[in-house]
Amino acid sequence: MFKPKIRDIGYFGLLTYLHLCSNLQPEVHAHANIKSAYPSVDRNLTLQFRYIFNPWMVVKAMIYSLLVMIGIWYCRHLQSTEQQKSKEINWVLKATQLLTAADVKNNWISRNKKNSELELSPFSWNIFSLFALPWILTFMGSGFINYLRLYMVIQHFCISNWRTIQLYGQLQWLFWYRLLSMAMIPCWSTIFGGGVSNLPENFINLETHLLD
Repeated sequence: MFKPKIRDIGYFGLLTYLHLCSNLQPEVHAHANIKSAYPSVDRNLTLQFRYIFNPWMVVKAMIYSLLVMIGIWYCRHLQSTEQQKSKEINWVLKATQLLTAADVKNNWISRNKKNSELELSPFSWNIFSLFALPWILTFMGSGFINYLRLYMVIQHFCISNWRTIQLYGQLQWLFWYRLLSMAMIPCWSTIFGGGVSNLPENFINLETHLLD
């Protein structure tokens, strides 16, 4: 019944990655450093942002993404069934009556209109939304909660809301960068030889001036 396409692999990977990013839990560590060298004192406060990753997040992300893909495949199946029915009706009409050139033209135009309506039919989108709703709700809910966790902590260090959004986005980028590096290191070692095992750090340092 379902006929997956090659591009569906990309859709599935993108949905899984986005869901993983929304589930990453930010964590903040504050490091104070005071150096006294008479008559001056060097003081600084550094914030370290990192994310908490749980392998169970991958399983959940894949389950929700697979549910979305099932919805896509099912909608495609409904569209192909409707198109097949319309083709069979057209063939019956052609076999039971003699059509003029104008009738053939009108039949062709009406059939194309039906096909275009089937591709964007509300019925198909309503069914797809039912399959995609769990992914959408968990994606938006987890992303909002994790951002709120970061903001509730970081607001005490006099950091603006816009800067908080930037840091939250940088954590997502850091996760993607480390994920890509882990996937490329075995290939790099195989092609060029030697052990390349240095991964980028999984945290971001931000120096504040609260102790100045």
